[in-house]
Amino acid sequence: MNIFIGADHGGFELKQKIVRWLQQNQYPVEDVEPSSQNPCDYPLIAQKVALHVQKNNQHLGILICTSGIGMCITANKFKNVRAALVHTPEVTQKAREHNHINMLCLAGTLDADIAYLIVQKCLMAVPSMELRHLRRLKQIQDIEYLQ
Repeated sequence: MNIFIGADHGGFELKQKIVRWLQQNQYPVEDVEPSSQNPCDYPLIAQKVALHVQKNNQHLGILICTSGIGMCITANKFKNVRAALVHTPEVTQKAREHNHINMLCLAGTLDADIAYLIVQKCLMAVPSMELRHLRRLKQIQDIEYLQ
């Protein structure tokens, strides 16, 4: 699994901390953008990360903006990308297991130690193959492909 991470200026500082944490823990991470805290537009960053995840469903994307909401809205516009705005490790685990998320969206205001736990929980959680979850994922895909 490759991890692609991006942020706007509101999430830049947390992104830098998460990139360092991922590298220290030997995870393959690609820092997509930005390389500075200069103002930038979150939809363009979300698009770049989402395209990586869209190409390979085994990849994980991490998007960070001030609230996490704009990144999440944008990422969910891409087929086969399942983004969730999460604030706790417990919710992250359920989102990964039950909803098979492949994109974490975080608020730039999140405490770094909580963010590390969230990322770790997502990386360690295994998507459930229970029929009820697979049925619901199929229903989401059916809706997605109507567009």
